[in-house]
This record gives sequence, C-alpha cells and structure tokens, in this order.
Amino acid sequence: MQTAPLNVLDELYLHLDRKQEPWSVQLELEVEGHIDGKRLNAAVCKAVLAHPIARARLASARATDVRYRWEIADALSSIDLQEIACAGEGDLTRGREQLLSRTPDLDTAGPFSLLLAHRPQGDALIMNLHHAAGDGLSALRLMGSIARAYAGKKDPPATVDALEVRNINAMAGSGSLKQRITRGRAAVEYLTRGVSTPTRIAPQGPSDEPGYGFELLSFEPDELEHILKLRSRGATVNDVLLGALAITVRRWNERHERHSGSVYLMMPINLRPAEWRFEVVGNFASYVSVHIGSDEQKTLRAAITAAAASTRRIKDDGISGLIVDLFALPSALPTGIKQRMQGLIPLTGNVIVDTVALSNLGRLPPAPGFGDAGAVKAVWFSPPARMPCGASLGAATLDDRLFLTLRYRHGLFDASAASDFLALFRTALTASRRRAQGDRRELRHRSATRS
Repeated sequence: MQTAPLNVLDELYLHLDRKQEPWSVQLELEVEGHIDGKRLNAAVCKAVLAHPIARARLASARATDVRYRWEIADALSSIDLQEIACAGEGDLTRGREQLLSRTPDLDTAGPFSLLLAHRPQGDALIMNLHHAAGDGLSALRLMGSIARAYAGKKDPPATVDALEVRNINAMAGSGSLKQRITRGRAAVEYLTRGVSTPTRIAPQGPSDEPGYGFELLSFEPDELEHILKLRSRGATVNDVLLGALAITVRRWNERHERHSGSVYLMMPINLRPAEWRFEVVGNFASYVSVHIGSDEQKTLRAAITAAAASTRRIKDDGISGLIVDLFALPSALPTGIKQRMQGLIPLTGNVIVDTVALSNLGRLPPAPGFGDAGAVKAVWFSPPARMPCGASLGAATLDDRLFLTLRYRHGLFDASAASDFLALFRTALTASRRRAQGDRRELRHRSATRS
C-alpha cells in the first residue's frame, strides 16, 4: 500500500481537532436541479482516483513514533454519504449543523463526509473535509472532480504529482539568514502580542451545545461592485473584508457594552505556486495574523488601510510561512507528546488565539455543472474556529456574486445573535452605498420639486 507522511500543517490540524469543535472544512454547493444519490456515490468513487489524499486513512501510530503517515487505498470501498429530503430551509440548516458538528473518520479511507439535501428549488451538496487532510481549496478541487464525474466530463489532468509536492517545509520554510531573522522577529511578536491582548467577541445566547451553527449571506453583483470600489492604495477585496470585520467586532462589542481593543484576524494564505494555485488535495494554507489596532477601527477606510498595510508586510517579509517555522520543532517530537500539546493552549491565557478568522477563497474559476442536475448557483465555504475565538467567516466569489458563511460555536452565539452579527457586517460593508443611494434620491426629489 502506498503511504505518505503528514506534513507540518496536517499534524497541526490533526491535533487541533476536538470532539466538541471539529477541525474540518465546509464546502457547500447549490445546483439548479436534482442530484441522484446513486449516481453521486459512483461519481465520488471515480473522482477520488485523481486525488491520493482523498483516498487516505490515518495509519496507526505508537506513542514513540516521530511521524504520522497516511495510508492510501487504491479505491474507496464505501462513501460516507447521507441523503435528506428538505421540506424547508430549517431541514437543510439542521442537516448542515449535524454533518459539520462531527469529525470525518480517519480510521477508514476517505477523510471526508457528504450530505445530499434534496430541495424543491434545487439540491445542495455539502462536504465536510477533515482539515488534517486538506484546506478550503482542496475541498473545492475535490468537489470539482465530483461534479465532472457526475456530469460524465473529463477531469483536467494533474500538472504535478500530488504526493511529491507535499513537503511544505521545503516550499515555505525559512531559507536565507535574512528571512530567518525576519520570521524570528515576527514569531516573537505573534507569540507575545506585545502589550495587546486580542479582543474577544461579546457572547450572546451561548450554550454548552457542541459543534457549530451557520449563517449565510450573499451579495448581488451591484453590491459586489460597491465592495470593489472600497479598494484604494493597493488594498484588495480581502483587505476590505478584513477591515469590515474588525469594524463589526468593535461595533458589536460596543452594542453589548463589552471592551474592544486590538483585533487580531486569523487569515490563511495559499502557499501553492501560481502554476497550480487551485490544484492538489492537501494542506498548503498557512495561517497568519492581521492586526488592526483600536485607533484604526474608527472608520471603515482606516481599518481597510490598516489591513492592507498588515497584509503587505506579511507578503513583503515572507511571513506567510511563519506557522511552518513555529511548528517545525514540535513536528519532530514523538506522537504521544504531540497529542498532548493542544491541551497547553488554555495555559497561555489564550493570548495566541486570534479574535476571529477570515478565509477568502477569492474569485473562483467557472464552476463545473452537475450535468442534468444543472449549474452551480451558490458556493458556501467556511473554516473551523475553536473557542475562545469561536467564529470564522468564509468568503467565495462566483459569477460576480459574493457568498459569505459565518460559522460559529454555540458557546459564542445562538442563531439570532449570529444573524445579527452578520447583518452588522453587511452594514459595515454597504453603509456608504446606501448613503450614496439616499443622496441620489434626495437630489432627484429636489430636482423634481424645482421643476
């Protein structure tokens, strides 16, 4: 049987997984028509043949072993696929939460689970990918293969060997002395936070219920065009979303009489090279922390500018691989010690845990349709977020529409609070657009009055 060692990021995400807050990736597609369950099962079995890690299981490891390994099956004997019939959106909501509030089983081949939800307005297919096996772009690539297999279309051949490019240390580890010094300084800053403790989002309606809730929001083309206009001085759409998220945290905490200071935004960076940016199922997303100070949260423009400056520094100084450096030494420890390391996080006072996470898949390539089930209408995506962070925002742009998913721990929000938080985020992004529309209506009214 073919095997492959887990890389640094695989091991990190493996140990972050806990039963009450699974460390997995959500990718959800909505299509125009009906997806047949039996055909889908066959399509999944065919699709995984192109992706070794999609056929993997975690090999048994002794406490004295230094490395974990994936065992890769030649094919999947069974698929973790459930089907439900949805009379309303509440059924889909419950199905989504149940699927993503459990961790895909790594003891059997195939580190993902699927839910097929049949709806009158078009079916939804939800993937729950164990983060130890892959990141958001991995889920996207695997889902694309499934769609093509279902439609009877040929999947684009791989341009690289998926197992030969898994050495994340060689890809993103410190190279030159200058880079090691730069990352060393960044590591000290990241681990100590200077004198700034990350702001925590004020809980509303928390409970002891395990798992996650989800709140969805989409922006139409005209709204996305407005968001694009918020870019300035080299800022990207991602910087705009980061700035708006920091503003949202501040306004939310003020509304609930909770202190809000420095906001730290956890943000993944895709380390895949440009030539295979959307390829290969595996972990190639390194997390960084974007800091937006209290004084920079007073206006959306100031927050966007601060986010852009922070992300520019991350890119210019090569800090995107910092997490690879930080966990290079722990990855050389015996597995028995590694399994206990996640329990040390609360002992730091959770100072190294960011305020909230934002993961943006960016503008996606045209989505392959599901044959006679029709085109893809929507894409929902989110990364995990453990307490005390407890919230993550996933973004994806498809066909000039922006899709946002708020994923939250029940220990932070109830459904009503999550809806309010996401509505506040929408207001932060679109307030200037509504003001401009109001000004135009006022001008038209004055002109009509003078006439």
